[in-house]
Amino acid sequence: MKGIAVAVNDQSGMVGVQTENGDFSVFELLSSDPIEVGDEVTWKNDTSLGSTFLTNITQGSRFEVFFQNHWVPKSQLKQQMLME
Repeated sequence: MKGIAVAVNDQSGMVGVQTENGDFSVFELLSSDPIEVGDEVTWKNDTSLGSTFLTNITQGSRFEVFFQNHWVPKSQLKQQMLME
């Protein structure tokens, strides 16, 4: 699955990604690996939850993240990312 980081909550470490399908996935950073809005990322699939490895194509890095949810509607993205 491919996507673009559209929101980063620096306080909680949560990241929202718009996928190539047009929906949103939310994951939590498990390390201090940098990710910024606009970064292109890839991961294995859009159904698994929990720990998985993500590749940040833009920054040329690979690191472990914890997927919280997939297929999140845009209207619920901020809530899912603990920004509300």
